[in-house]
Amino acid sequence: MDLAFIEQEPEEPNITELTPIQAFYKDAHILITGGTGFLGKLLIEKLLRSCNELSKIYLLVRSKKRKDMPIRLEETFQDVVFDRLKRQYPNFKQKIRGIAGDCTQPNLGLASEDRKLLQDNVNIIFHGAATVRFDEKLKTAMVTNVQGTKDMLQLAREIQHLKSFMYLSTAYSNCVEKVIEEKIYKPVASCESLLTVASFPDWILEQIITA
Repeated sequence: MDLAFIEQEPEEPNITELTPIQAFYKDAHILITGGTGFLGKLLIEKLLRSCNELSKIYLLVRSKKRKDMPIRLEETFQDVVFDRLKRQYPNFKQKIRGIAGDCTQPNLGLASEDRKLLQDNVNIIFHGAATVRFDEKLKTAMVTNVQGTKDMLQLAREIQHLKSFMYLSTAYSNCVEKVIEEKIYKPVASCESLLTVASFPDWILEQIITA
């Protein structure tokens, strides 16, 4: 058996007409948070390779471990998941624009000019930035997952030509249920109540958790 044949990548289909999904993303300006994570990288690669007629992807990236946004952005595209994309579309980075921001900071840590850029241009939002550590401090988890999402929704309301807001959640959001159905569950507390609790001093939060 010819092993070289087995390892050969499948040829891209010669499609002259866009699929409904490709048509939806054609000329789109997309904002992605959480793009440096596992799912984020897969999402970016799939969009750029399968919906190559999109116009621009804005990646919200925070500084981390003494690495600023441009460095972290460059390191993201060194991942092996982008190897096929690099061969098929060597200039794919022309469709990428990094935006310095932080979902744990007020107003997403965005500079005023970057916020205006997003307000004027973005059509589609994928919000995937979150902490998924199960031993995370409650205050950190609240600020990242609740306040960060609330701030993203506020930004979405300010965007002039928004078509879609997609939230990447976790399968464990309703872990108290024995069977998790595809429906919206009534929250046990309001967003405002959770953020009020998160504002308490750490020693009070510890007492609440251990009570």
